[in-house]
Order: sequence, then C-alpha cells, then structure tokens
Amino acid sequence: MRSAAALLNVDRDAYICHYSPSVVSMDRPPFTEAHQLNEQLDVRVSKAPGEALGLRRTDAKLNTLPGQPRIPLEGCKLLDHLREELLVPQLDQIASKLWLVSTPRSSHISALHHQAVRGRAILTTENPHLHLVWYYEKIFIKPVPRYMLSYAFWRYLATQAEELQQAAIGFMRTYFYLIRHEIDFCLAIEKNLIPQTTDDGKTLICWETFAPLIASFEQFDDESVLPRYGYGELRLTRLNFYSRIFLGKLTYHHIEAQWGPFLSSFLSPFIVVFVVLTLVLNAMQVVLTAQGFQNTDPQWQAFVRFSTTFSVITLSFAAVVTAIVFIIVVVMSLHDLYFARRILSEKKCSANQAWKTRKSGVV
Repeated sequence: MRSAAALLNVDRDAYICHYSPSVVSMDRPPFTEAHQLNEQLDVRVSKAPGEALGLRRTDAKLNTLPGQPRIPLEGCKLLDHLREELLVPQLDQIASKLWLVSTPRSSHISALHHQAVRGRAILTTENPHLHLVWYYEKIFIKPVPRYMLSYAFWRYLATQAEELQQAAIGFMRTYFYLIRHEIDFCLAIEKNLIPQTTDDGKTLICWETFAPLIASFEQFDDESVLPRYGYGELRLTRLNFYSRIFLGKLTYHHIEAQWGPFLSSFLSPFIVVFVVLTLVLNAMQVVLTAQGFQNTDPQWQAFVRFSTTFSVITLSFAAVVTAIVFIIVVVMSLHDLYFARRILSEKKCSANQAWKTRKSGVV
C-alpha cells in the first residue's frame, strides 16, 4: 500500500499502469497540481478563524465558476449549484435496491466507443440523475464541468461536506471507465463531454494530458463515493418500473412527452393477453359449434372432424407458445437476480475478487 503522499506525487506512467490502492476518503485533491487542465481558480484563504476555504479567479475578468458565468464564487449560490449538479438523492434512496436494475458493480460501464458498437446513441444531459442511464438505443451522459479539472477546486471541495466529495469523486470515476482509449477521448471531445481547450481557450486538451488526470480517480473504492456510483449503467425501463414501488412515483423519467406513447407501454401487455384469449375463445367456439353438426349429412362429417381437430391444435399451440414465453421470461429474470446477488455476496468477501470481472453470459 502506497502512502497518500506517494499517491499524489506518482508520475504519469504510474497512473496509466492502473494502480488501484483503496482510498476511503478524500483529504486532498485526487490528482497533482501538475496534472490539472484548468488554472482559472485559486484557493482563497480567509483571515477569519474557523472560516472555510473559498475560491477566486486567477484572471481578474470574472469572479464566477469556470464554465458557469451565472454562478458567483462568493455566497451560498456556489454550494447550491454544486449540490444541484452532483447530488442524486433519488438514486441514493433506492441504492440498496439497484441490484434489481443493474449489475452491482461500479465498473459496469462500457467505453464510449463500445456504446456505438452496442448501437447506442450518446445524448448529453446536465441532469445528474440521468448520467449513465440507458434506454434501448440511447444512453445519457453528463459532461465533465470545466472547473472539475482544476486542482484548486478539489482543494476547496476537500473542505466541504463529505456528501459533495463522494458525489464528485463518483462522477469523475465513471469517466475513467468511459474514456479508456484514445478513440474514446476523441469521441468525448466530439460529443462535448469534456472541454476541448484549457483555460486560455487556445491550448487543446490532448489524450496524453487528460489520461493521467482521469486515471487518478481509479484509486477510490466504492466506500469513497455515493451509493449510486457503486453501480455503473442503469436501465431506464427498470428504473421506471421500480420507481413506482420504491419511490412512489409514476415514472423515474419521461422519454415521451405525449400521453399516447406513455399509455401504450401499459396497454401493450393487455393487448397481447386479449389477442391470446380471443384466439382461445374462438377455437373453443368452433369446437362447440362442430359438436352440433355431428348428426348432420355424412358429407359434412369430414369437415366437422377437421374443424374440431384444427381448433384443438390451435388451443394447444397457443398454450405451448404462452408457456415457452413465460418460462423464458422467468428463467432470464431469475438468472439476472441470481447473478446480481452473487456479485453482492462476493463483494462482501474481501478475499474474493471474482466479482470484478464476472460476466453475466446473457445479453
């Protein structure tokens, strides 16, 4: 185990070599001042005893948060903004149930280039509750704020509430998994997920300078982040379902603004059941009707037997198909639950590290 001082003074090569000591809390910035990519902030030390550290701009033009010209660095508006931008109280509230939604592993995050391989479109959002939430062919990702690349900001954050520290660390740690290769970095620039330039607006941020900064967040374990960030990507369809149970909300997030598509998600299962029942009832009606023609003209007897046999086959086919679909759904659901519970059990056992790489085996 390396000392805290060694962790902060480790060189760039050591960062890229993926060291991963366990860090429980943040008492200083995760990266060194030499690795910062934004120098617009400096720590303002108050002369009043007991007063917390503040922030100030290194340039005299503005006294606002870099990238956020509406947020002044003085007053309570700064902390209010950070809470709004980083905290996820709804997800933290149901964090103990998120194993029903996703694989209970913080590294369960596909790199940006692999998101495209999986056919997902990357959509940027400033809502922290939607960060890494995916819905069929799209995934929502919150961009990295410019000020979070500043060494002074993290010095300031180290003096604030632990909840804010855990939120910021957890959020930045997700980018360690999102941006693993240079191609991921290029995609992040293209999608405006990270700033393209440093504070002077002219010097481009490149992969060689970004890699050591983001790699420094690998050192933090799940005890150092908010409960939500103990998980990676979250499936919105399941979040919407379990929000009705655990949050008492009709839905976690509306994708469709119209009532039609929203109601169709509820009506579709009922329509399928209605179609199956209609098929069964029609087949039964044919059988009953055919029974009334048994004493008719012998020329119709063959048709009556055919109608009866075909109706019975139709009923059997509907029953078999319904049973197969039901069994598949039950088996896949039980598999997901078993897989999630197994990882949770292995995470509690410090000697067993298999949960970090275990694969589900089901798409």
